[in-house]
Amino acid sequence: MAQQELIKKYAVIGNPIEHSLSPTIHEYFARKLNINLSYEKIFSDVDKFELELKKFFEGGGLGCNVTLPFKREAFLFTEEKSDVAKITGAVNTISKKNGVYFGDNTDGSGFIRDLKKNIKFDIAGKEVLILGAGGASMGIIPNIFLEKPKSLKVFNRTLENAKSLVERFSSIGTINYIEKGDLIESKFDLIINATSQGMSQKSFDFTKRVFNDGSILYDLSYGNASKNIKDWAIENKIQFFDGLGMLIEQAADSFLIWEGERPNTFEELKNILIKEL
Repeated sequence: MAQQELIKKYAVIGNPIEHSLSPTIHEYFARKLNINLSYEKIFSDVDKFELELKKFFEGGGLGCNVTLPFKREAFLFTEEKSDVAKITGAVNTISKKNGVYFGDNTDGSGFIRDLKKNIKFDIAGKEVLILGAGGASMGIIPNIFLEKPKSLKVFNRTLENAKSLVERFSSIGTINYIEKGDLIESKFDLIINATSQGMSQKSFDFTKRVFNDGSILYDLSYGNASKNIKDWAIENKIQFFDGLGMLIEQAADSFLIWEGERPNTFEELKNILIKEL
């Protein structure tokens, strides 16, 4: 009798977690690459993250994605980290090898791959503006540096937070903050929204004057979470892209870490996910 193939166990952990698209994405990857795996959603109370994570791995789990609000906790939990994870102070992909928990962050690589491969936009030599100075910004800045933009600036409504972000990353690349009064005198090729403004009850409030004719507005959120910003972009005739492509690409990078193969599919999967939103 042939031995039954073992099912590889993976998961995503977060709070909330019920609307996560990660199971759909990774199960799609597995079908395409003929890999037998399961991928579950794990809800964790804020104070039970480490307990839930250990329970998953001790139960045979091989790898786990981490979503809000636990990326910092995942960084502290893992014993070894990638260089990018060390710089960002956040982990979204955990694997266990030889008994050691290893943390990586694929948010930035997924973002860049979506820009370059899917949108056909190259950051090299471009003027880049990030809106927001929180964890989402931190997750993409190291990878933006690698692409050699002409300039990288950060705008945040609380100026002190923007200054702190710049100070954190200034040792590894050129980054500056910009104040509200200076925005209207500036032009950018790529504006990245790393705030939760798209989920706000208020309409997106920003100036159109910072955009060039070919500028792109990219929201790291997707679906309903980016609706306000998408509506504003359409109204103002600005090229807009949401973070659904980034979600797929960062998941593919996680899959590569775990399985040693990177899925090479995009449009079909994106259409499947749009139906789930």
